[in-house]
Amino acid sequence: MNSQINIFAELSSISSQIDDLIIRIEKVIETNSAERTDENAGFFEAERHLSSARRELNRILRNVD
Repeated sequence: MNSQINIFAELSSISSQIDDLIIRIEKVIETNSAERTDENAGFFEAERHLSSARRELNRILRNVD
């Protein structure tokens, strides 16, 4: 039981860190919005992958008992 709590806490922390990274990338995109959008393509791709990872972690967290 205790290991389940530790796993949940660790995954919750990782999910929060991913949220923070997404926010930071969004700020970079906003800052660069006046520049060419080709340069922002990598940031959008990173944001998309991080959002996918967050969804997967949240799915796992819902199933941790």
